[in-house]
Amino acid sequence: MGILTDPNNSKRSAIGDLIMNHYLKISWLSYFAGLIFLFVLPHPWYSHKTYFSENALLPGLVTGEFNQQKATKRYYEDLKEENSRYPGQAPFPWLEAQFKQLGLDVYRQEFELGYPLANNTFTGSNVYAILRAPKSASTEALVLSAPHRPPNSPHQSTDAGIAIILAAAKFFRNQIYWAKDVIFLITEHEFLGVQAWLEAYHGVSYGDGSIKPGKLPGRAGSIQAAINLEIETPDITHLNVKVEGLNGQLPNLDLVNLVNRLIMREGLYPMFQGVEDHPRPESYKGYMRSLSTMLSMMSSQSTGVPSGNHGLFHRFGIEAVTLEGVYQKRKGRVKADFHVLGRIVEGVFRSLNNLLERFHQSFFFYLLCSGSRYISIGMYMPMFGLLAISFLISALGIWFTLLAKLNDKKGVEITEVPIPFIVPENFTKTLPIFFIVHFLGLVGYHLPTISTKFGEAFQIGPEDAVPICLGSFSVILLLLPFLSRPNLALPPGTWQVAKCLLNLELAAIAGCCSLINISLTTLLTILYLPLALLVGPQKGFRRICLVMYTLLCHPLILAGLAATIDTVRTFPTVGIEKLTIRSLEAWQRSVMFSIVDSYIYGNVLYDLGTVLVLPCWLVIYLLCFAENTETSQDPIKLKKE
Repeated sequence: MGILTDPNNSKRSAIGDLIMNHYLKISWLSYFAGLIFLFVLPHPWYSHKTYFSENALLPGLVTGEFNQQKATKRYYEDLKEENSRYPGQAPFPWLEAQFKQLGLDVYRQEFELGYPLANNTFTGSNVYAILRAPKSASTEALVLSAPHRPPNSPHQSTDAGIAIILAAAKFFRNQIYWAKDVIFLITEHEFLGVQAWLEAYHGVSYGDGSIKPGKLPGRAGSIQAAINLEIETPDITHLNVKVEGLNGQLPNLDLVNLVNRLIMREGLYPMFQGVEDHPRPESYKGYMRSLSTMLSMMSSQSTGVPSGNHGLFHRFGIEAVTLEGVYQKRKGRVKADFHVLGRIVEGVFRSLNNLLERFHQSFFFYLLCSGSRYISIGMYMPMFGLLAISFLISALGIWFTLLAKLNDKKGVEITEVPIPFIVPENFTKTLPIFFIVHFLGLVGYHLPTISTKFGEAFQIGPEDAVPICLGSFSVILLLLPFLSRPNLALPPGTWQVAKCLLNLELAAIAGCCSLINISLTTLLTILYLPLALLVGPQKGFRRICLVMYTLLCHPLILAGLAATIDTVRTFPTVGIEKLTIRSLEAWQRSVMFSIVDSYIYGNVLYDLGTVLVLPCWLVIYLLCFAENTETSQDPIKLKKE
């Protein structure tokens, strides 16, 4: 700071000249260096092999004693029979009876959901049983959970996972080494059931209060960790470990390592992002698989949507992962059975039972390029720093240029006045523009509620009213440059100040959000940094290209592109006509899901897109139509002469 504020510092003039003359070159160089760095991250020369930081876990140092495979198979067959008798309903009475026969404390929770965009109400139930630890006073607890999915569910069944939970409860009941309570939880309606149970357990409410959880008749201790099972059948060859949580939160890396280690110990192969680790990560194919896996994780994390029910535990300080059963017919891959799966669950919980304190020693901020290799926050932040620093360099370059012009026009010696007290021309004319665009961002944030009431007047459902209003609002924003002044988007002579403030705001957004969701922030930086550097008075074909790229970066258009890419990946053989229809439907659903998730669970993706990203995009769009009204010579060139 002394270099920038000390008027007698000779270095400031040299640094200022360097930034003024070459800030665009430096910014582009830093941007491309960051992009290259991104592709270096998954390489074995840069990433590291996973290891245990918490020695108290002691994974695999005990002999597995699970012997309830016959009981598991019986539970599995009986559960399928119960599901066939009552399709579409969860067999909670049968589940309660099974837990009670084991001598556990069994409870049921009822909850309601008031749909935030309509006057509809949905109800659901959760069943949980508590195994009280014989060696403690119910001060700590572990959770073993699974969602119940009826036969008509679009997702894969979880019958085998629920059967494993029942068999684990039967096996755990006869052991005397438990130092923590074990909670066996069966939820309904996917995320809704878990959210209702967690809110009632901790006595707090998230989102807008749409979920009204019923009171829990029984409680255990403070929850340390949770394992969620999504296993359809015991005939699997891999267990896919899901880690992404709400708003990009991740579990402690020690828990992920623990699960992977015990899966391999029992002869199965762990997967991450649905991909098995490559045996030779240093090879070209190994590197490409690592890169693909890392980018897949970043794309999943950037949405802020949990990849499983475990993702809602993280906001309560509970480390959790989901184990998904996967079958792949490959040479050398042996099918598992209930005995192997039961031993894995037993090993994980016996290791967690050894914990003396909460997970704290390993990483909470990381990227995984495979199940056995990671990139810590200290390793990926230099990459992000190279990308995001370009915003700040560009802002400083424009600011110093404006000060040089002020010096040339008014004869003010910049070296005689501290920089914070110097304000360039047209600064006050530009501030109203930023207030207006941020006000429009707040309008976009509240638009779903407004559009729902608007749709009720015309008997249009919220699923149609909200996208229509969002699309109409976006069209109105596109017309702003032509409604304000003829051929002018901003007041004359303000485009440089606006561009400087734009880069400062984008730098602040990138710096703050990188500590919340690095994947989303990296994606936004890669897309918006070229715009922030290129935007300005342009003519002819260059303006057309700039406007087209700006339109593609509109938050709503980005959501459509993401939905289209996901549709193409999911249905690669569908024709163009059906693919277009499905892409539009996926686009509509993705927008609605992001809004509903914001109201119910507190997902910040829609909030971030409307309150922060949309105003910045609107400034960029206005700058595309700015005109260069300056007729004087460049003061930098005059200074050199």
